[in-house]
Amino acid sequence: MGLRFLEDLALGERFGCGAFRFSRAEIIEFATRFDPQPFHLDEAAAQGSYFKGLCASGIHTQAMALGLVVRALTDVAVVAGGSLDQARFQTPVRPDLRYDVEAWWEETRPSATNPARGVGVLRGRAIEETGALAMTFGVTYILQRRPA
Repeated sequence: MGLRFLEDLALGERFGCGAFRFSRAEIIEFATRFDPQPFHLDEAAAQGSYFKGLCASGIHTQAMALGLVVRALTDVAVVAGGSLDQARFQTPVRPDLRYDVEAWWEETRPSATNPARGVGVLRGRAIEETGALAMTFGVTYILQRRPA
């Protein structure tokens, strides 16, 4: 299958993007650099926190999930990302568990200003191996339209 354009995307069709798993060391390393809160850095401190155990940063989780989405869209004519929105973290992302990421196109529309472009709104989620919903998110992409 070749490159898919705005007109080729099926609304609502779900597609798997892959899975991720963080080790304790990865959670702590990321948090040390980018989100140094005690529940991301220290097992004992995390145990006494709201989260009741070490958990990954939402920023880390979102970056990993979106990286999987980008890799799953290599056959889509993406021009650029337009926005990230509606990130919601339902359950803490724990070390050593697998999280499956899936996404779907919620909306597509031609650009109001550029006939060669369009907008695609993608929604996605990460689901823990136990079936628990860990995160939902949205991404708006600028996409190429099918050449005339």
